[in-house]
Amino acid sequence: MDWRAWEMPADAHPPAKPEGYGENAKKFLQTLLDQLGLQIQPPNKKAKTFLAHVGGKYAKEQGVYEAYQQAIFEAIWQNSESVEDKKILSQIAKKVGLSPAAFEGALENPSYIKQVMADFQLAVDQKIWTIPSYQGENGTIQVNHFKDLPTIKELEKLIR
Repeated sequence: MDWRAWEMPADAHPPAKPEGYGENAKKFLQTLLDQLGLQIQPPNKKAKTFLAHVGGKYAKEQGVYEAYQQAIFEAIWQNSESVEDKKILSQIAKKVGLSPAAFEGALENPSYIKQVMADFQLAVDQKIWTIPSYQGENGTIQVNHFKDLPTIKELEKLIR
């Protein structure tokens, strides 16, 4: 699986959410968390994730992408930390074994920024209007409603 940076394209027109979607999604999420024995706290505010994506490109190159993504998830969903903050991102980098100084330099490196922008352009070109979205040799599944999450078998059909 290849993770890509994403932001909603300016010309996107995803289907409208039904009335009561937000409350129903919260109930669905809580049921899922209870079943899995997990605890999360939705972030206090929606943060811009551009720098976190740039850092992810560097982390991937350094071989610590999965640990980086896990630490980003924990920062947002368990610790209510803002991944817009370079200091928070630098702490995450250190936690996953990256040099904070090298990581901070990477956040301004045009090569990593271009990689993120290429991912964003891919979303525009392929009309990826919602996340999560899954693409494989046999098609694309864009999930606009939590009730439409694909099964493992459906995902397998995309790649086989």
